Amino acid sequence: MTAEALDALIEREAALVAALDAGDLGQIESLTHGMAGAIAAVASAGGWRERADLRDRVLQALRLSSEASGRINYLADDTRRRMERLHTLAGRTTSGAYGRSGRMA
Repeated sequence: MTAEALDALIEREAALVAALDAGDLGQIESLTHGMAGAIAAVASAGGWRERADLRDRVLQALRLSSEASGRINYLADDTRRRMERLHTLAGRTTSGAYGRSGRMA
């Protein structure tokens, strides 16, 4: 694993967390697509365990990944709750806004 590939991943993760916090959908989409390349670059560069100098950067990347994941989970739950409230306001009596097919009930 190279320090450059890891730094690029960390930079994208930090930008993704900032975009999630700002609610910038265009940035979120762009950064999400760009993450695949950054992750592939890190994965193709080999291991990090034998490189003590990369340990802190790997831990930082993992922490940022966890932060982004938490924000995404929160936003998904918030959207689900909003959809259920709209479902209730529309007078629908079935539970949940989505059926088994994944479509609006």
